[in-house]
Amino acid sequence: IRGGSSLSAKNDPLVVVDGVPLDNDGVVGMGNPLTTINPNDIETFTVLKDASATAIYGSRASNGVIIITTKKGKKGSSMSVNYAGNVSVGVPTKTIDVLSGDQFRKLFKEKGLVSDRLGDASTDWQDEIYRTAVSTDHNVSLSGAVKSMPYRVSLGYTNENGILKTSKMDRTTAAANLSPSFLDDHLKVNLNAKYSFTKNHFADQGAIGNALRFNPTVN
Repeated sequence: IRGGSSLSAKNDPLVVVDGVPLDNDGVVGMGNPLTTINPNDIETFTVLKDASATAIYGSRASNGVIIITTKKGKKGSSMSVNYAGNVSVGVPTKTIDVLSGDQFRKLFKEKGLVSDRLGDASTDWQDEIYRTAVSTDHNVSLSGAVKSMPYRVSLGYTNENGILKTSKMDRTTAAANLSPSFLDDHLKVNLNAKYSFTKNHFADQGAIGNALRFNPTVN
């Protein structure tokens, strides 16, 4: 946000969710703590990069601050149920032009080469490692107010598939918020509970280069 300020320390901004700063060292087992937050639960997303605006958070905010406020129920509102979902499709837009099995055998014949590893097939290994990836995202929320206590509960599930076979990410999130007020609104309390479970399967990207070099005459 503010540019690199150190040669050896991290230059990541400080992330603050509903007033709670997240550790700059990140969450154990996860590359980025922002991935634990369901985008459908975000009400506002504010970036602070001015030194005076970040002074309240001390030296850990030297690289800027990202302030995230999640959605809450509204006082006096009736119960409402909302659903948001989408489906996306990913396809490889372009592959590397390589020799087919027939072209490979013809080249061997023209060069006078002999190999017992030549087969009768014609396999495009790029077609074998890539796929049409269909991903889905589903989110359901329930919000409203009981007397003077607004509430909001949400549940989300994301299934994201990569175009490289076996590449996959599953994420389940849940959030609950209660924001009661007391003493004629002179005392306001916010109670937040968030849950996130993410399961990643990273495909071996070495298969991309190997698919270009592998023998196209076998299957």
